[in-house]
Amino acid sequence: MAKIKVADFYYGAVLSMLFNKHINPALLESNDDRQIYDLTTNKGDLRLFIKYRADRQKTKTPDYYSWLFTLTESDIQEIISYLDAGHNLVVALVCGVAGLSESEIALLNKDEIKQIIDLQKSSITISRRKNERAFRIAVGGGRDNSIQVKTNRFDELIVS
Repeated sequence: MAKIKVADFYYGAVLSMLFNKHINPALLESNDDRQIYDLTTNKGDLRLFIKYRADRQKTKTPDYYSWLFTLTESDIQEIISYLDAGHNLVVALVCGVAGLSESEIALLNKDEIKQIIDLQKSSITISRRKNERAFRIAVGGGRDNSIQVKTNRFDELIVS
């Protein structure tokens, strides 16, 4: 009997979104911590780096959602090498919740990725208040000093 890993649900969600847009990704590398795909879209070639978190962090405020993504030294070096090689890189952060159905995907463009890498952080904290139309990535100094990432960027960064 083949067992399904938790990671398969989250990576599969991103793949399903791609397939629904008639995009056929080519898997480059895979492990439980991340998957990397090459895609050809209407926007040209794209490299997609995917990480996931199965559960959001516990917060004091019930309408505030937060996820912590760890960036290993290997992840950082790999991302830097893709950027240095001129790849059109998009990082997908799959923000999971219990029950899966309310999970979300935050997509970071290469300028946002460079900004995070330049901070020399080993993690990304991404958050969103209920009904807010943007995620926020802390860059120091709380929510007021953060990168804002629109919640619905899939078509903007991947498809059109």
